[in-house]
Amino acid sequence: MLIENFAYPKLLKYFEEISAIPRPSYHEEKIADYLVEFAQKRGLEYYRDALNNVLIDLPATEGREKSEPILLQGHTDMVCEKNEGVAHDFLADPLKLYVKDGWIRAEGTTLGADDGVAVAAMLALLDGACESHGRVQCLFTASEEVGLDGVKGFDYSRIFARKMINMDSADESLIIAGCAGGLRSSVTLPVERYEQSGEVVKVQIGGLAGGHSGEDIHRGRANANKLLGRVLNRLFCENSSARLISVSGGTKENAIPRESTAYILCGGVDSISALCKTLHAEISAELCADDKGFFLSVSPAESKLAPMTRECGDRIIFLLLSLSNGVFEMNRSLSGIVEFSRNLGIIKTEADSFEAVVNSRSAIESQLDLSAAELDAYARIFGGVSDHYNRYPGWEYAESSEIRKAYTRAYSALYGKEPTVEVIHAGLECGLIKKALPDMDMLSCGPIVLNLHSPDEALDVASFERFFGVILKVLSDM
Repeated sequence: MLIENFAYPKLLKYFEEISAIPRPSYHEEKIADYLVEFAQKRGLEYYRDALNNVLIDLPATEGREKSEPILLQGHTDMVCEKNEGVAHDFLADPLKLYVKDGWIRAEGTTLGADDGVAVAAMLALLDGACESHGRVQCLFTASEEVGLDGVKGFDYSRIFARKMINMDSADESLIIAGCAGGLRSSVTLPVERYEQSGEVVKVQIGGLAGGHSGEDIHRGRANANKLLGRVLNRLFCENSSARLISVSGGTKENAIPRESTAYILCGGVDSISALCKTLHAEISAELCADDKGFFLSVSPAESKLAPMTRECGDRIIFLLLSLSNGVFEMNRSLSGIVEFSRNLGIIKTEADSFEAVVNSRSAIESQLDLSAAELDAYARIFGGVSDHYNRYPGWEYAESSEIRKAYTRAYSALYGKEPTVEVIHAGLECGLIKKALPDMDMLSCGPIVLNLHSPDEALDVASFERFFGVILKVLSDM
């Protein structure tokens, strides 16, 4: 076992087991197979749908048959990010876990604690970790990280519980009682190319902290794609003969991009190195402490693609430069809560097109409408087209909640203080479940996990134990 003397061996056992199962978004068939086999071996009633959502029902223990049932829920997929140069196939390879200074991490990749902690917790409970409980339904949803697709397609007539604990938040001392909705969009511009000789140079930005585009958007961390637009604009303003070949950066709409790269045709590395050094110094002085690893490098390169026309390259650069990104508005009622934001998560270039993929977030539907309208305007201005998809609702805060009171009592009894209640800017599946089951009383919680959606993701061991202790007590006491 990864840790000796861990308070809940079954919890850690199942976290290790699922970490060996590849589970990228839209590829949850292996983890769904595992869950079905798990239920079959224990004679538990289960349901698996075509989206690889799995529901497993756990009967009440003796004497608890009349207790109110509880739904536990979390998602099986994980964000698959790795450091540059790390050889890891997320479709085939197990994660390589290790423990250092009280934190569980994965070597060079995301850890999948988001939301492997929920999957492990439900498996431990289904395997008898709680001695006394009412009926429990465990819902393992698929494809959460790519727009909550799994939870959107589930058949909620199968859910009889009306109290729910979502386990996809990142601090057991916090009760999450509301969240933002979201929208994903793309702006696509046509690309025109022509043959021209010259030296190809690779311009690369990296070393940034990145992070979750909802939970970390307010931390002032730089967006590599936006910085690349800034750098290219300066380079092209001072070099009229430069031509853009391609740009690429980011891999997930809901992750702040840490790296971004451009290939350009110019007079060679020497022609732009001095300006890049100046830009590196300027940008470094502006960045927050989290981005202290920032670098801007230029190097000779090769490209199979011909350069773009100057006009075409300028349109792409100006879009990167001008596209609004980051926090737009703070919540006017809840102090410190972001209300409206946007993240330029992915940029990529094909032979005949350029695409920018954006994630907008707000609990207010009209603000999502506004973001979509602005992106439509960008597309029209720069001669492209826009598309909007994977929209999901927010989850409105409820003044009164019995499940929230139960969690507060359990946490206070165990740790001598009350948990904090918050509304978050990140998206959760709770909004869609609440829309399907309006009378569901719910909360979201979880252990401390840092650096979500990045290879620096880390799970606090002590918090993992405390979190599970609260879940056990809630189930035992209700």
